[in-house]
Amino acid sequence: MTAQRRTWTLLGLLLASLGAAHCRDPVDPPPVEGGKETPPLPAMARDARLLQVDEAQRVLLSIRADGTYAQELPDGAPVRIAGAAEGADITGDGQTTVMWSAEADGMRTVWLWRRGTPEAIVLSQKARGPVLHDGGQSFVAFLEQDDAGASAVRVARIPTCLPGDCVLQTLLQVQGGTPALRRGGTTLSLQNGAHRWFIDVPTGAVKDLGELPGHSFVSPAMTRYGWVEHDHVRLFDSATGAQVWEHDITHDNYQTWISTHAFMLSEERVYVASEGDGLGAPPGVPKSHSTYACGAQGCVSAASGESCYAATLKGQLAMWCRPDPCIQIRCPQPSPSYRNSEGAWLYSESEFQRVFGPVLSQDLKDSLRIYGEVGQLHRLEWRRGEQSWTLNLDAPYPSAPIQFLPDKSRVVFHQQVFEADGIARSHLWTWDRFRRVDLGRLDGAPGPVSIVRDNPPTFYLDTDVVNADGTEGTAIVRVAL
Repeated sequence: MTAQRRTWTLLGLLLASLGAAHCRDPVDPPPVEGGKETPPLPAMARDARLLQVDEAQRVLLSIRADGTYAQELPDGAPVRIAGAAEGADITGDGQTTVMWSAEADGMRTVWLWRRGTPEAIVLSQKARGPVLHDGGQSFVAFLEQDDAGASAVRVARIPTCLPGDCVLQTLLQVQGGTPALRRGGTTLSLQNGAHRWFIDVPTGAVKDLGELPGHSFVSPAMTRYGWVEHDHVRLFDSATGAQVWEHDITHDNYQTWISTHAFMLSEERVYVASEGDGLGAPPGVPKSHSTYACGAQGCVSAASGESCYAATLKGQLAMWCRPDPCIQIRCPQPSPSYRNSEGAWLYSESEFQRVFGPVLSQDLKDSLRIYGEVGQLHRLEWRRGEQSWTLNLDAPYPSAPIQFLPDKSRVVFHQQVFEADGIARSHLWTWDRFRRVDLGRLDGAPGPVSIVRDNPPTFYLDTDVVNADGTEGTAIVRVAL
C-alpha cells in the first residue's frame, strides 16, 4: 500500500468515527466463532404475552391462552390468578393490582389481586367505560348500567375488600344519557350532557353543579371548573363554588368568531378554541381557527390558525393541534402537531425525511427520531431542547420498541444485525448519545409490549418466536441494562 493510499485510508476511518454532535458510530457486533449464529437471549416465560411489571420488579403479569398469570421475580413460577385481562395497574410496592378485561357487548370484568394470594377478586362483570383508581389504590371506581338504562357510579374500597366479601357502593345514579366518568386525585367527575357532578370518594359526598352553560371544563385534579359562553370565560373553585376569575376573549377584527370547546391541562390555565371567518375571506372559504390560553391575567393567543384539543403523551397531559388548511395555490398543507401542557411545541406529525418517531421520554423533554432516505443509510437523532446527538447507522434502521430509560441516560432499541453467517437477526442495543452497546440477540421478532424498569435497569420484552416443531409461539425476555 502506498503512503498516499494509507493516508486516505486513515482519513476515511477517522471521518467514519465522527458523528454529528461528537457521537461515535455504531460498534461492531460481537465476534462469532466459526461463523455460527449468536446464541439468543434466554426467555423467562413462553407461550405468554407481557402485561405488566411493577416498579419494584417483584412481580410480572402475563397473558396466556387460559387467562392472566402472576410470576414472582426474579425466578418464580407463573400462577393463574384471573381470566384474560386487557390492562393492569400495580402499586409501586407490587402488593395490589387492579386489572380489567377487554369490553364485550359494552361491558368488562374488573379484578383486584393482592400479591401472594392464589386468585384475584372479581369486583364487577358489567363495568362500562374506564376503570379508575387513585395512585395508592385506596379505591376502584367505574360505571355500571341496569336494564332500565340507569347508570351508577360504583366504588370498591380496596383496603376492606376480601375474597367473597368486597361490597360495591353506589355513590351516584343517573337516568339515561351517555354519562362519562373521570378522576382527579380522590375526586370523581360525572358528566351527563351539560349536567356535571363532583364526588369526593373518601366521604362519598356528592356536589351537584347542575347544568353548566356553554362549553364546560374541569381541571385535572378537579380543584377548578368552569365554562365558556360565546367569548366569556369563567373559572370557579370546586371546594367553595366561588368564582376565581372571568375574562373576555378579544378577536381583533373577527367579530363573528365563536368558541367551539374548552379544556384544562393544569389547575390554573384554560384553553379555549374558537372559529370564525377570516378577515376579508370570500364566501365559501373554510372557517379559520385559533386557540387561546386564559389565566388570572387574561386571555392571549396560544396557537393562531390552529384548533387544539386535550391529549395525552406518555401518560402526560398535552394537546393536539390541527392547523387550518392552506387555501393558496400550490402551498404545502400543514401537518397536525403536539404541544405540552404549557403550550410549548413538541413535534409535528410530519417531518422531512423522518421515517420513525418521535419517541418521547416520560417527561416529554427528550425525544428520539430516525431520519433517512430510500437507498441511503439512516441516522438516529436524540434531541433535548436545543441540543441534539446523532448516531449514524450501518445496518437496517431500528424499529419498535425504542424506549428511554427512566433517568434518560440511555435508550434501548431493536435493530437487526448481519451476523457472521450473512443472516440478519434481531438484536437489542443501548445508546447513551456517545456509545452503542449490543445487548444480545432475540430469538424472534419484538412483540407488541415492552416495559423498562429502573433499580436495577431492566428491559422486559414480548417476542414472536418459532417453536422447535415449526409452529408460531410467543416468549417474554428479560434483559439487564
